[in-house]
Amino acid sequence: MLGVSHLLISGTATSLLLGTASPTIIATGAIAGLLPDVDISTSPAGQAFPWVSKYLERRMPHRSCTHSLLASLVIAIASYSITLFQPSFINLVHAINIGYFFGWFADAFTRGGVQMFFPARVKCVCPGNRNFRLRTGSNAEYFVLIVLMAISLAVFNINNSGGMLTQFNRLIASSSGVESIYNASGATNLIKARIKGVRSGDRSKVEGDFLVIQTHGSGFIVQSGRGEIYKAGTEAGSQIITERITADVGKAAITNIESLSLEEEQLAEILIPFNRVGAMVFISGQLQIDDPESIKPEYDPYQFPYIRVSGESVSLETAPLGKVMEKIGEQFATGNLQIRIINAQTTTTSDFKTQSN
Repeated sequence: MLGVSHLLISGTATSLLLGTASPTIIATGAIAGLLPDVDISTSPAGQAFPWVSKYLERRMPHRSCTHSLLASLVIAIASYSITLFQPSFINLVHAINIGYFFGWFADAFTRGGVQMFFPARVKCVCPGNRNFRLRTGSNAEYFVLIVLMAISLAVFNINNSGGMLTQFNRLIASSSGVESIYNASGATNLIKARIKGVRSGDRSKVEGDFLVIQTHGSGFIVQSGRGEIYKAGTEAGSQIITERITADVGKAAITNIESLSLEEEQLAEILIPFNRVGAMVFISGQLQIDDPESIKPEYDPYQFPYIRVSGESVSLETAPLGKVMEKIGEQFATGNLQIRIINAQTTTTSDFKTQSN
């Protein structure tokens, strides 16, 4: 099989199995697909490592030792051992192993086959009829190359647009699909929900993009481009009743959650350190305060009630830091808070546009 065939097969398999559009990861997998042919000196791998090639070429036939499950096992043990000391290399190591395996496994579809179970000398071939197997450089292989290029472009485009999960979610447009995407990527990326539905209050139409802050029951707490907070879903208590909802993985954004305990402390002094550049901060928890009569929370029937007052108790649920500071920052409070910090530099909620009628 031609070297370019190995590159396309291993690169495509790496992109598909790892769900990545990273050129570095894909290139690593593609190049690893050439390595099994190090057992012959005329191959790209043989020319890159001539001392290895000459040693193997004198001692064993082509597509034997290096084209086997044993070789893949050795590569796996050696490469994954590196990640014990450098965990950040894990995706590159995944790519190497995927690329190497598909690099030699593809040769099982050639006329010569491979010694998959080396040191056993039995040849593994597919299909059984020799006339249907590929011959290196034949018209059939060039046809396969064209098909592989089309598949490679399709896989890269899918992964570059968020991956198979995102594409499937776009197809079914369900909250379960959005939840899967949020669970998979919400800790490391912004999640943008595309919502089509109506307001629960007056049934006016809503269609636009919202930032997903967190899940809430079977729905989601979301923020519009103007900073408004809503619950979007189909259950009671939702301000936006969703008819169709999809999600996309946005730019990198690390979400951290911190816990605080207060004992008769001024809330503003405790929360000021969380007012950071490039961070979106949301607060949840239960507080006892000294002067509840002075609190005048905004009540908007169209928005999620993120600040609720009952007697001397204040309930916060995904309340924006700015609103908490404005409404109850001067209060002395006792209780527990959970601080959700979404660190996304140069990113604001204005990146998410919303339209309603």
